[in-house]
Amino acid sequence: MKLVLFDLGNTLEQNDILLPGALETLRAISELPAAKLALVSDFDMPATPADIPEIRDRYYAILDKLDIRSFFEPLEERVTLSTDVGMFKPDKRVFLAAAGKVGLELPDVFFVTENASHVRAAKALGMRAVHFRGPGEASGDIDKLTDVIPLLVDETTIFRTTPDAIPDGFRWVRMGDAVLAAGPPADVSNLRLVTQNGRLFQEEHPEVPILLDSGRYLIAAGDIPQPGSPYEPCYSVRPVPWDTVVLERLAMAAGRAPVPWIQACVDKVTRASFESDLTKLVSFTSRHSTGPGFDAAATWAAAELSAAGYAVTTEPVPLGGKSTRNVIADRVGNSRAPHSLVVVTAHLDSINLAGGPAPGADDNGSGSAGLLAIARALTGVQFRHDLRFILFGGEEQGLFGSLRHVAQLSPDERTRVSAVVNMDMIGTLNSPPPSVLLEGATVSQGVIDGLAEAAATYTSLAVQTSLHPFNSDHVPFIDEGMPAVLTIEGADGANTHIHSARDTLEFIDYGLAIEILRMNVGYVAGALELG
Repeated sequence: MKLVLFDLGNTLEQNDILLPGALETLRAISELPAAKLALVSDFDMPATPADIPEIRDRYYAILDKLDIRSFFEPLEERVTLSTDVGMFKPDKRVFLAAAGKVGLELPDVFFVTENASHVRAAKALGMRAVHFRGPGEASGDIDKLTDVIPLLVDETTIFRTTPDAIPDGFRWVRMGDAVLAAGPPADVSNLRLVTQNGRLFQEEHPEVPILLDSGRYLIAAGDIPQPGSPYEPCYSVRPVPWDTVVLERLAMAAGRAPVPWIQACVDKVTRASFESDLTKLVSFTSRHSTGPGFDAAATWAAAELSAAGYAVTTEPVPLGGKSTRNVIADRVGNSRAPHSLVVVTAHLDSINLAGGPAPGADDNGSGSAGLLAIARALTGVQFRHDLRFILFGGEEQGLFGSLRHVAQLSPDERTRVSAVVNMDMIGTLNSPPPSVLLEGATVSQGVIDGLAEAAATYTSLAVQTSLHPFNSDHVPFIDEGMPAVLTIEGADGANTHIHSARDTLEFIDYGLAIEILRMNVGYVAGALELG
């Protein structure tokens, strides 16, 4: 364990403003498994002991203003002032006081300051110290505060850091603003990328240490149980994709000017209709793929799609000695020339891993009701290209419906598929702001870009992206080279109610669901083009 001791004035801040790299450095060090952050500062000397509390409060107010107080809590342990010691740096007693508060000796202290004479004195006391070339300093051991990080990290260490503070030569994997870095000799053989629905992996395996957590995606360590199938519906376990971004949060961008006819389609998506359909789906109590509730829900949904003007067919799906079905609704475009096929999908089935009712409000009543909303929003418009809606059965048992459908596509149909937009759980707000995850693969990049643009143009959604697909019906299309994207509620947190009797309407955020649907309608309408 090391104590990383920072001076404050002209090292981390100047004139109550953080210096460049200060926040990134503090964040990175706070994630190191063998380091504690602390401050040591020359500050006002008290006239009497009674003055000390007021002086401390003034110093703490500076930390509050800089918004760095949390890095040094508890303050009584992690902040040492000349006010308390009665001596200024570099008196040995100041450093001994700082080290003693956390039970360390001076050789365990790493000191960072812009004051060269203090660096020399600290080294003479047996401390490791580095001279930062702060404001007005002509020279220093380091020019940037972020250069402190490699000096603290042993090359065999695996640690969390930030994108701006990855040491040279280290492997890394990033999820949003969080990075896991590993030195060249570090043993990473027991690390895995886990993709989970909700928190199902963590609920099943609470004993597995999690090193990086973005909700849907985890970096886990230890003896990690492998799922029984490559299409395991609850979670997947794969090697860590080093030197890549697993989850990206896109900067909010200004969208293009809305296209009037597309805006008219987008505006047809209403909460009242979506809520009515979702309430109907939940009323079937359980939509297990081979049960009567699923059959009734599929019959009802097929009738709704037919009433909206689509040609509806049923595709049988074998499942474990029984059968389920896919509901398919088609509409032919107006183009006489070769034209493409745009596909919108969701799985209709629900599951309760404990047995009993499986209302499946979010997983995946929200996506299924969303599919109906998109189908209705696109009626009355003459499109150039073909449009297909599919409600899959058997997703929760291992993507049986989508695997069956893709396997039966002719070579011509596969070639014509220009985009697949899959919806699976669009109704739970895991963390603010309202966000959507667009998950696909390299083949899906054009669709991801189009959906992100539609989000910026027709919604206020924050957009996350990933090129590491798993666990839903977009995967069979991707595996066969078709550009498919999962649109799912943002992955900063995770819905803990799915696959249980708790997945009910009370946890649905209708505002989020409508925004995701508006994005999808905006993209799909544009991809279909006016006929």
